[in-house]
Amino acid sequence: MRAERKQSKMLVAMALFMTMMMLAGCGNTDNKANAEKEQTTTEVFVDVESMLGGAEAEPSVPQEVFEGDVAPEFSAPLVNGSTFTLSENSGKVILLNFWATWCGPCVGEMPAFQKLYEEYDEEIVILAVNCMEESETVDQFVKDNGYTFPVAYDVEGMVSMAYPSSGIPYTLVIGTDGVVKNIYVGAADADTQYQVYKAAIDAALAE
Repeated sequence: MRAERKQSKMLVAMALFMTMMMLAGCGNTDNKANAEKEQTTTEVFVDVESMLGGAEAEPSVPQEVFEGDVAPEFSAPLVNGSTFTLSENSGKVILLNFWATWCGPCVGEMPAFQKLYEEYDEEIVILAVNCMEESETVDQFVKDNGYTFPVAYDVEGMVSMAYPSSGIPYTLVIGTDGVVKNIYVGAADADTQYQVYKAAIDAALAE
């Protein structure tokens, strides 16, 4: 019974996550709008807990991540066949991105990740986590665009649920101490995002 209840909670949470992604679409660069959306996201997750038993329910739905928080641990399979585990990359600056092939701004900013990946090499870690699309879709996208930076599958949405957001692209810069330094919801063009992320990465490396 307890296992069935936990599974039901996860299914409801995943359904709400997908609904919010559909309603929010791709993120924008309006900070005020983002703040309002993020507040709504948090309230929705709290309501899920209430619907499924309130204080007596086992807490299984992660809360929103903020700048200054320790980045939640996760593991995810990569397109190249290996597995990425966050804790195994401790001590490095990590650029963590959440995206989907159907999201125009997500796709539009990806050349910035490739450029940063080639520029910094092993000095930093870049990971683009696909949000709940089939692995075949992700494989074809990566192949068609010739991207070589690490791309992860998240078919079941487990990683995305650990980092709930009001929309995508959703990008975090994590410092060498494992603390989230910067969070970005939405994206402009690739050249603009390259400059934004480069500045954040250099600041994190300098700490």
